[in-house]
Parts: sequence; C-alpha cells; structure tokens
Amino acid sequence: MPRRPFRPVLLLLLLCLAPLARADTVAELDSLIPGEAYLQAKQLGMAALLQPREHDALVEFMFNLMLESPADFSEAEWTPWRDELAARRSAQSPRAKSLATLTIWQAQRDWRGGQREQAGEGVTQALDLLHNGEGRIAPAEAAFVLAMAAQMRGANGDYAEAAKLAEEGVELLRQPRSMLERARRLRAMFFLTVFSDRLGHYDVAMSTARQGIKEAEAFSSSNNNGYRRRLVGALCESLISRGEFAQVRDLMRPELQRLRSQPDVSKRDLAMTLGHLAEAERNLGDRELALSLYRESAAAAAQEPGLVASGSYAAILGNLGTLAYELQQYEEADRALTQNLALQEEQFGKDSQRVVEPLIVAGEIAYERNLLDEAEARYRRALAIIAQRLQPEHIDGAPALRGLAKVLLRRGDAAAAAAMLTGALAQFESGAGTEHPQLLRWRCELADALAQSGDHAGALRNALLVEQRRSQLVAAVTPVLGETQALDFKRGLGRCSERLLAEAAVGDADQVTAAWNEIAAARGLATRLASLRLAQARQNSKGEEKQRWERWSKAAGAYADALRGNSDAPTLAGLRRELDAAIEALGAGAPVMPLQRAAMPALLAKLPAQASLVAFASGAGADKPHLYAFVAETGAVPQLRDLGEVAALDALTERWYRLMREPGHDSELREAGLAVRKRLYDALALKNPNGRVLVVADAGVHRLNFAALPDGEGYLIERGLRTHLLETEHDLGAAAAAAGEGRLLLLGVPELARSDASELGRLRGSCPELGSAFEALPGAEREIDALAEVSRAAGVSEVTALKGKAATASALRKAGPQSRIIHFATHAFEIGASCAQQAGATRRGIGLRRDDGGNAPSAREALAREAGLVLSGERGSNGLLLGADVSTLALDGVGWVVLSACDTGLGARLDDEGVFGLRRAFRLAGARTVVMSLWPVDDAATSAWMEALYRARLQQGSDTVDAVAAADLAVLTARRARGESVHPFYWAGFVASGDWR
Repeated sequence: MPRRPFRPVLLLLLLCLAPLARADTVAELDSLIPGEAYLQAKQLGMAALLQPREHDALVEFMFNLMLESPADFSEAEWTPWRDELAARRSAQSPRAKSLATLTIWQAQRDWRGGQREQAGEGVTQALDLLHNGEGRIAPAEAAFVLAMAAQMRGANGDYAEAAKLAEEGVELLRQPRSMLERARRLRAMFFLTVFSDRLGHYDVAMSTARQGIKEAEAFSSSNNNGYRRRLVGALCESLISRGEFAQVRDLMRPELQRLRSQPDVSKRDLAMTLGHLAEAERNLGDRELALSLYRESAAAAAQEPGLVASGSYAAILGNLGTLAYELQQYEEADRALTQNLALQEEQFGKDSQRVVEPLIVAGEIAYERNLLDEAEARYRRALAIIAQRLQPEHIDGAPALRGLAKVLLRRGDAAAAAAMLTGALAQFESGAGTEHPQLLRWRCELADALAQSGDHAGALRNALLVEQRRSQLVAAVTPVLGETQALDFKRGLGRCSERLLAEAAVGDADQVTAAWNEIAAARGLATRLASLRLAQARQNSKGEEKQRWERWSKAAGAYADALRGNSDAPTLAGLRRELDAAIEALGAGAPVMPLQRAAMPALLAKLPAQASLVAFASGAGADKPHLYAFVAETGAVPQLRDLGEVAALDALTERWYRLMREPGHDSELREAGLAVRKRLYDALALKNPNGRVLVVADAGVHRLNFAALPDGEGYLIERGLRTHLLETEHDLGAAAAAAGEGRLLLLGVPELARSDASELGRLRGSCPELGSAFEALPGAEREIDALAEVSRAAGVSEVTALKGKAATASALRKAGPQSRIIHFATHAFEIGASCAQQAGATRRGIGLRRDDGGNAPSAREALAREAGLVLSGERGSNGLLLGADVSTLALDGVGWVVLSACDTGLGARLDDEGVFGLRRAFRLAGARTVVMSLWPVDDAATSAWMEALYRARLQQGSDTVDAVAAADLAVLTARRARGESVHPFYWAGFVASGDWR
C-alpha cells in the first residue's frame, strides 16, 4: 500500500495556524486593556515578540499598548518598535497615513518637554498625514492621532478646533471592534467633553461625559478604571461650570475613597479628584476642608509631568491661591497665585487663554486693595486675550467684564457700570444658565449700580431676583448636605437684602409685600429644612430609614459625649464631620418633601385678631447695613420702616440689655430704655402700640423684651402691651396642635456627684464660683412641687415629677415624647463660656460673660457654642444635656418646653438663620413653643413667675401670649405691693418663642 503524501498537507496546516496563533496572542493582549493590566500584557507580548512568526504583527500592537500607558514601558523598550514601524511604514510611502501615529507621538513628547512650537508643527504634520496621506491607517491609531491633536490644540487655547478633532475621533469609532478601539473612543470622548466645556457648550459636554461613563462601565468590570475616572472628572468640570456643586461632591467622594484604597495610586487621578472635590466643598460652604484638599491636590499634581505640562497644576495652584486669599491666608495666597501666573505665562505664553483666569484673580485682588488702575489693566488684558483667542462674547470674558464694571462703579460712573454688568450677566448666563450661585453677587452689584444711576425700579427688580434665587438654591441644595455645610452654604451665597429693603422702604405696598415675601422665605430656611428632614426621619423610622436614624442618633450622642468629656479640637472636628455625614444620609432613602413656601398675604391672614406683626430685618450686602421693620396691622397695608444703621442700634440695645441683667442703676436703665423705645418701638408707629404684638427678631433685638420698655414710672406691659416672639414669619402658618391629654413632665433639682461637678467645671475654665455653682436650688424644688399641685388642680391627666437622681436624660427620652408640656427647673450651662461676676446662690446657673450681640463668623462656630441643662448623671455621664442630645428627641407632640434656668434663650446668631442654642435644638426636635430666659434669672422670682404662668395657662386657659404677660404682671405687681424693686431683672427675664397659641 503506497504511503500518503502528508508533507504538503502539514505545511498547509502550519501556514493556516500561524496567523491564528498571532491573532490569538493579539486578542489575549487586547483583552487585558479593560483591566489596565499593562505590565502583564507587556510581559506576555515581550515573550511572544521573541517568536519570529509572532514578531511582525505584535510590534504594532505593543507600540499601541505603550501609547495607552507610557509609564509602564521604558524608552529602551519602545524605541526599537517605533524605529521598526517607521521603517516599515515609510517603505510603503513617505506620505503613509500610518506615519501620523508616530508623528503625533513625537509631537506629544515635544509638548511635554516644553518645546511648544516644535510640538505644534508636529500636530500639523500628523493631521496632514492622517487626512491627506496615502494608504490606510488602523481606526484605533487614527482615533489616537485625533485625540492627541485635540489635547495639544486645546492646551494652546484653540478649543473649537480641539472639540472638532475629538468629535471626529468619537465618530470614527462609533462601532469599535476591539478593546483597544473602545479605549481610544473613550479617550476621544474625554477630550470632546473637556473642550466642549471650555467652549461653554455644557449640555454637549455633560451628555458626552455621561455616555462615556456608561461605556466605560460596560468596558471594564471594575468601576475604578482610569477611563471612567477621567470621564467622571470631566463631567464634574461641566457640573462646576453650571454650579451643580452637590452633584460634584457626591461623585467625587466615592472616587476619592476608591483612589485612596489603591496601593499604587495614580498621581494624576488623585490630583484631579481632590481638585474637583475641593471646588465642590468650597462652594458648598466648607472652605477649610476645601483648602486642605487643594493643598493635597497641588502636591500630587506637582509630581505628575502630564499635569504640569497641560497647565492643570497651574490651575490647581490658582484655585488654592484664590481660596487662601478668601480665608485671609495672604502669604500662602500670594505664593500660589504668583507661581500660577508665572507657570501659565511660561508654558503657554503671555497672550494664551490660559492666563485669563489668573489675570482676573489678580484684578480682583487689586480691586480689593483699591488699586483701580492696576485692576482695570488686568481686566482689560484678560478681555483682549478672550477676544483674540475665542470671541468677545465668550463666557470666559464675563468675569473680567464684571470686574471693569465694578471699577466704573467705584469711580462713580454708575450708568456705565450698570450697562456693563448687564452685558456680563447676559454673557455668563448664555453658557452657565441663570441659576449659578456666582451670579447672585453680580446681580446685586447691578442692583446697586441701577439704584445709583436713578433706576430704582430696576434696582428693586434685580435685588428681588437675587433673594428669590438664593432661597431656591438653599431649598434645592441643603437637603443633601450635613448641618454645618448646609448653614455655611447658605451663608456663602450672595445676598442683596440691604438694597432690596432700602428700595422697598420708599416703595408702595405691593413692593413692600414683594420684599417681605423674599425676606420671610429666606429667614431660618436652612433650619426649617433641617427640621422637616428630622421630622420625616422620625416618622419613617423603618428598615433602612431606621438604620439611618440610629446612625444619626449614635453620631449625635458621640459628639455630645465628646463635648461633655472636654475632648480636644481635632477629635470634636472629626465627630462633627461624622455627625454631618449621618445627617446627609437621613434623607437618602426617602427624599425630603419640598418645603411649602407660603406667601406673606397667606401668612398675614392667620394673624390673630387685633394683633400686630413686626418683623425686623437687617440688611446684608452693604458696608453699613440698616435695620428695617416690616409692620402688619389689622385693616392696614403692610409698611416697611427704615430704623437706621444696625451698628448704632445694636449699641443702644446692648446698653439697655446689660442694665437689664443686673438689678440696680434704675435711672440709667430708664434712660437706656427710653432710647431703645424711641428708636426701635415708637419708630414703628403702630396704630395700637399697647396691644398684642408678635415679633420676629433680628440683629440685637433677639435679646430684648419690649414689654419691659419704660413708660412714665411704669412699663409698657402695664399699659396693655402683650408681646410674643416668632422664630420666623412661618410660625403663623403652623397648624394648631392636635387635641389630646395634657401630660406634664417636670424635671429638675439634679443630684451631682462631686466628680460630675468637677468635670463640668473643667468645661468652663477658671470660675471662682464653681465650688457651689451646682448646689441644689431651693426655689427650683419648690417650683416643681407647686407646678405639680397647680397642674393637678387644673385637671391635667398625668403629672410626672422627676427630681434628684430621677431627673436624668434617660427618663426624659422615655417620658418626653408622651408629654404635652416639658418643664426643666435646673442649672443652665454653656461649654467654653467664661464666668460672669459672681452672682451668689440666687441665680439659676452660672452667669456668662460673653457677647451674644454679634454675628457668628461661621456655622461651625455657631454650632460649637453648645449650651446645656444640668440633669443627674448616669452610667458614666456627668448629666449635662446638650443641644446635640436634644435634637435627637421625638418631641413632635410637645406644645411647650419651659426652660426655667439661666440664659436659656441666648446663643450664637448666624445671619438670617437666627439664634442657635437650646431654643433651636428643641424646635428641631419638634417642640412647638419654647419658654426661655434672657439672662441669669433670680431663683425665688423665677419660682413665682412659673407658678403664675401655669395658673394662667392651665387653670384660666390663656394662650401663650396672655399666659406669659400674666406671669410678668403677677411678679411685678407682687413686688411693687411688697415695696421691693420692680427692676425688670426680676420679672421680664422670660419670653416665649414659636406658636403663640
């Protein structure tokens, strides 16, 4: 049998399998790209290159792998590949399209090395080869050429050309056939996003980024791949441009966590993520955190040659310097800003679009220093560059145009300034929309310019728009922020209330009402939103919501424990951040229902019959703000009174208040009281000044009791004046309390171990009276017994009196939610406050030497001024019940909380958010009305006052307004009958705030 001719068949088989083997190797290497396993791919590829049959096909792919991750390949490794490809492709044609890849690669190397002119020539040559060369080029390489050309064209300020090239790359790989092609498409999408953003085409940028993120997530099983991270970062750039800072924060926080978990983190990714998060935190109010993030971002960027070459490092330095300047850290600001401008000019030239932003910042600094010529020169140079590089109407020129307008306004040319500001606003809004927070200050500047040029209607219209949009931003953003950041976010937004109030004060009734609508909408808005969030969380305490509530309660308890334990500042700051994070999470599962905005006419319709409403409002957005008062009376249109400069009025109220705190000095007291009455009460011109007056306080008014104003030899309360405090105008719209059994909880007369008293003392520093400061108050014990008797006689269904060791926070937490009235008769205490002059054992608590008249410099400081009530210690606690503890209680059914202790109505004041401290904490917990003290009250007089209050409320059925007045008059009348001092110290120290019913 003859032998079969097998050799030709075997040869044919080997010829068929050889390309299959090469294809399998390329496919294997290609499959490693999504996981960014370039070192593994390199090892496999280098081994395969040693096989002659594999070599030719693999050289091209290995070079492309190197283009994806140059850091993983040494120059000695890739140089032979480049040279071989150059020889092979040039042999096909000196004008081969495929040579464009090698040309753009060299251009990029020149660019990174600072040889900008040479790099630009290389980009031109590469694009010419790509579009006009001979032969074919692989789609993946063509897309690489387009993306790199876009990057370098964009870096030189030619954003339109860059976006066009990047878009061409995206379209070229609309249907990618390999992982390499998918990676190249994602790179092109990244640059299309970046340069669309630079052109002000934010919708295109965000749409491209979101599509790219979707593709990147499908591309790799890991959401931590670099392609996705860069697209998320690019999306954040556009979100920042549009003012969507909360979205940026929510995107960047998990990105930063992922990066920090990596053993060998990319400096580029870390720097950009930190920078984006810093910008978000800065605009959301946490500027100290933002500064630390910018510092870390700059340190990382300095180590990444690509970020230095691209100008990103310089931009981060610019942001760092600007923020440091805002925080008055001038040395750091000057260093960063000087380096920023020098880098930009060195890298991109003095006429590059890259130097526009540092020029504008330098102009702002010159303006603040009143160097108007220098500021104008900086602004005009920036505008000239914009006109040359982009177009005169480009959004990037708007800040410089606004700067020039401010210079004009300061020089006195209001009409020209108004026209220029109008143009700057239109230019900015054309790209960023109308809701960007930055525009609030711009529009208020326009309102000022219009007013100074005589256009008062235009000034009022723009000032109204500022306040409307400010409230809209607060309502939209703060529900997803922690408490500190929500308050600082609101505080950081531009305000225009001084201009609004000044214009409305000389306007008609419709203009007054319009202004009042906006002032009332903003007043206490962040606190009202926080209260709504907590109320919803209390009601929805199931499943995940319950876990979030427990996390928040635990975080609040830990923060309070640290305060009680006198922990150091870093520990407290860390726990405060944990508490804020827990508050953020409260609404994550069930979004907070929008806060219903009530117009003033609807609120005024609920004003009690024959009552007046006086709502004080201090201006903001001016160097010398005034205090104004809105007045509403039955049968009359609302009025707005300009009462004068806040500083002068605060000085008057401060003097009267200080004299009210200490008995004696009757003639000085009356003189000071008459001055306050003339400027703050008689100036209201009420039709019935001796009737019911509901007061919304602002500025120094929050410490005053108008009932104690002098009238002849007596006081206004004796002429019929009945006053009550509302936290905001919205208290008028609160629904009436639900009917139910009137349970009363009385707590007080705590028993403190010596160690607890000593521990509390350490929280207050050096105080001479601390040795006896926490001894039992005889009046407080009699007060609890008397109120229990009065309540039972009035038919209160259940009275619980907890004294001594029974008066604990645990008992409050258990019995409080079932009570209609909670009464505390104990010492009050503020952490960190110094002690006032020794008052003896007749005061309820330790008097405070502090200044409550001014505005707190930040939300963090306002919240840090924690006040508390002293209860009996338990389970290692010293018994101090702090505001952080109170806000975790469920007191939605509580009508009255009565704080029969010293200074319980005082606290830090934060702009139009009002007064912080215990009064705010109990309102956050759901209590409708808080009865509180304005100074260190007398023990015996307080007991008498409280007994009269409860008799009027429970036995005579008086509403809150009349019950408080009855208590004032009872003590005043009794003291006068006994021939004792009727100084207001003894009878006017308590006021009620909240629901007037």
